[in-house]
Amino acid sequence: MTERTEAIVIGGGQSGLVAGYHLARAGIPFVILDAGSRVGDAWRNRWDSLELFTVAQYCSLPGLRFPGSAGHFPTKDAMADYVEEYARTFDLPVRLGTRVTSLEPTPDGYRLDTSSGVYEAPHVIVATGAYLLPKIPSLADNLNDDVFQVHTGGYHNPAQIPGKNVVVVGAANSGAQIAKDLSGTHRVVLSQGSKLPHAPRRFLGKGLHWWGDHFGLIAKPLEGERDRLHKKTLLVGPSLTKLSKRHGFELAGRTIATQGRTMRFEDGSQTEADAVVWATGFRSDYNWIKTPVFDDQGTPVQERGVTGAPGLYFLGLQCQYSYGSALIWWVKEDASYIVDHLRSASRQDVRKV
Repeated sequence: MTERTEAIVIGGGQSGLVAGYHLARAGIPFVILDAGSRVGDAWRNRWDSLELFTVAQYCSLPGLRFPGSAGHFPTKDAMADYVEEYARTFDLPVRLGTRVTSLEPTPDGYRLDTSSGVYEAPHVIVATGAYLLPKIPSLADNLNDDVFQVHTGGYHNPAQIPGKNVVVVGAANSGAQIAKDLSGTHRVVLSQGSKLPHAPRRFLGKGLHWWGDHFGLIAKPLEGERDRLHKKTLLVGPSLTKLSKRHGFELAGRTIATQGRTMRFEDGSQTEADAVVWATGFRSDYNWIKTPVFDDQGTPVQERGVTGAPGLYFLGLQCQYSYGSALIWWVKEDASYIVDHLRSASRQDVRKV
């Protein structure tokens, strides 16, 4: 059986749900396909102690206020429960347990092969996020089999990590938070590559995103600077030096070599590891999209989410249009733009018929 509708949203995270909110308001028939077993699982399955560095005021999606005081920092479970409630409140048609395995063009739109059947639509919004696959360096291959290794995508809590000596490789926000999480039960070395700029979670009593909003920095169009800004990472919270002194973990340079149980660092130091947490980021995975809308690096070629393939859109990419394109509060701006474009295209198609 093939199910056909006017628009399909791939991904039931906050970006996909906001797209659904705008599609519903526009009166466009649609479904949202999500591989998870429960709305919010993308948040729910992250490490146990994860706390957002975005205050609740800027965790709200259009039409539903985030519960609690505006100035608190939600936990990942609170965020998961909120997006689940959002889908329920607006009765968004989310098809859970539906993993899209292939998207390919047809004469009148797109065909999606999924784990639960075939879907077709003239319009598709890809809201899966850019980074789905763990990126682990080849250095991991030189470690002994008895060295426990896990990527941040599979890390949950300190009880999961055997032994005493742990090296966390990668000192951006995830790596810094996990080093802090492990420091109460393990001897932790945090391996840092390039030094990152940092900013406090709060400044003069206001959350970081409050300042970015009120000075217009987050929503400002990037005007061709996407490639440069895309590579920037801001460490939110205390500096690594302050964090390491406060929680008692060690800082080391970039990891340059591994052998057996030994980790060697760019600053000339080395340590023996019982376990390694790879906080080395994720990479994109668009091999399932059989439409030529990607550059040589596999990045979607788009203008505010609109691609050169009629009816195919991307939503929630980092620096897609502004700093806010991948941020919870601001994704509504790109979603609204895409749905307006989609609606205009639908009207033109009707007039042609």
